[in-house]
Amino acid sequence: MKKFFQVVAAIKECVSLCYTGAMFFYMFFLWVFQQETAPLPILFSLMVVSLAAGVMQVAAFSNLLFKKLSYGWRMVVFAVPFFAVLTAFAVGFEWFPTENAGAWVSFIVIFIVIFVAITAGIELYYRASGRKWDDRLDWYRRRKDE
Repeated sequence: MKKFFQVVAAIKECVSLCYTGAMFFYMFFLWVFQQETAPLPILFSLMVVSLAAGVMQVAAFSNLLFKKLSYGWRMVVFAVPFFAVLTAFAVGFEWFPTENAGAWVSFIVIFIVIFVAITAGIELYYRASGRKWDDRLDWYRRRKDE
């Protein structure tokens, strides 16, 4: 039961971060295109996509389903299904004109750019925090040896 609540908490955290990030992007583009209102179906679709993203993140990046899978493959396990879900919602909720090839190219490029940026940000964060913990561990060992 403890593991169940840990998984639910992890999903809840991922969903919250995803939805908050999606809303920041959406609000930015509403501002850019001088829109004063946000349609409820779009907000609902962003919430459901965030829920799907949270579930897929926990499934792909925890040891819940895949015990020994490299980080690169975990990114693929997350990105491919998430892109499919995102595409389905983009078409179903008409996020952009689907008959326009340029809109599709923009959608794909934006997905790739955001995915690469988030991946790079997470990698930098983990490297920086790893160095911080390494420094603290070295300080502790030196102090213990004295």
